[in-house]
This record gives sequence, C-alpha cells and structure tokens, in this order.
Amino acid sequence: MQINGKTKVYGILGDPIHQVTTPELMNSIFDNKKENKVLLPFHVDKHGLKSTINGLKSIQNFKGAVITMPHKIEIVKYLDEVSNEVKRAGACNVIKRTHKGLLKGDLLDGKGFIEGLRQHNHSIKSKNIFLLGAGGAASGIAHALCEIGINKLTIYNRSKPKALLLIQSLKAIHSNIEIDYNNQILQDTDVLINATSVGMNENDQPLLSLSNLDSNTLVAEIIISPAMTCTLKRAIEKKCKIHYGIAMLEGQIKLMNEFMDEE
Repeated sequence: MQINGKTKVYGILGDPIHQVTTPELMNSIFDNKKENKVLLPFHVDKHGLKSTINGLKSIQNFKGAVITMPHKIEIVKYLDEVSNEVKRAGACNVIKRTHKGLLKGDLLDGKGFIEGLRQHNHSIKSKNIFLLGAGGAASGIAHALCEIGINKLTIYNRSKPKALLLIQSLKAIHSNIEIDYNNQILQDTDVLINATSVGMNENDQPLLSLSNLDSNTLVAEIIISPAMTCTLKRAIEKKCKIHYGIAMLEGQIKLMNEFMDEE
C-alpha cells in the first residue's frame, strides 16, 4: 500500500478502538483491488464526537467511516441525511461524505448479521429468537430479524425502558410477530444473540444465565475481539452451537464499501 496525495481516506470511529479488525479487512480488500485507499482507526470518545464529525465534513479526500460502539446512536444527530433503516432504529454504523461536504448515514448491522448467518449455513426463518441488548446494533438486528420472518422475538436489556421502546417500535411495523420482554432466557429459544458489549472485557460474565439452553440452540455474538466471549464459552459448556461475532462484519464489508463509494 502506497500513501500519496491522491489517496482516499476512510476511518472507523469508536471508543475503545484497539479491538477493531475492520482496518485489516478493508485495507486487504483495497490492496487486492489495487485501489488507492486506506482505512484508519480513529479513537474518539463521546466528548469529541461532535467536533470530529464536523471536522470530517471539511476533509475533501475523506470518503466515509464505519461507526462502532458507543457512537452508533449519538452520531445520528450530527448527520445531514440518514437512510430509512437509521430513522427506524435510531442508530447508524456507516457514514459517507458527499462531494458537497454533507454526511449521510446508513445502518447495515442487521443486514450484515443476517448475511453472516447465511454464509455459515444458519437459517433463522420461523425460529424463536432471544436478543440481548437494545442499543444501536441490537435495534438494527431486531428489525432485520423481523423482516426475514422469524416466529418470536424476546428482548432483554439492562435498561428495561430502552428495551420496551424498541419493542414498541418493532410491534408498530411487525404486528404479526410475537415480540416481548423477559429477564430470563426461555427454554424454547432457537437462537440466542448477544448484541451488547458484555464480553469485551476479560472479567465479564454472561448477561443472563444460559441454563435453559441445550445443544439445539445456536448462540451468536456480535463482539469481534475477543472472538471467544464469556457468552460463547458458557454456550460451549452447554453444548450449544456457536456463531462468532466476526461473521457480522464479514457479512457487511461489501455493503459498507458500496455505500461509502456511492456518489
């Protein structure tokens, strides 16, 4: 990779940022295609997010960025245009700069998660899903799950009011699907999804007990690093099938590239 005055610059914004693998994946794609592009990690905390976004609008060779935790919800208020997915979920995980200097946002977590499952031969149509989380990524995944035609969705979040708001927004669109809140993982769960940050730290413990699960259950992560989170470790102890977090990123890399490069 050769950096010069014609290089197009991309980024990934998060806090922390040391755990991200997007730069390796994206830069490998750029290199294989012989494209004069580079994606860099930007460590931005919540206090610097607004000024960073305003600054990116002025960088004319800045093309776009992936948005990761904890900025997926907060960033929406600083964007000039957003997709229907962002409006619906109230979260964004990829932005692009237009030639006019405007920033547009989209949410690809849901599509990426579904595609990641498909690539690993996991079907979720007509299944009972238990979703941990109600933040930006969880909201995108929840809407995508309902669109694909699951049987039932149960949601738990440490902030119950936040989960209830998500459930309300889902029911307004998907009245044909049973959607509820529960603070205990149900025995009829076909797929458990951890869409929270629990598992990123070494001493984390699973958000809820997995005692009701068995070998018929698929336990899926969205955390990329560490690959083997506390939730997946407990799932293996229960002889459940597991699905790594990297699959969601791999499932949306192409979508992210297409969005950021689109005029």
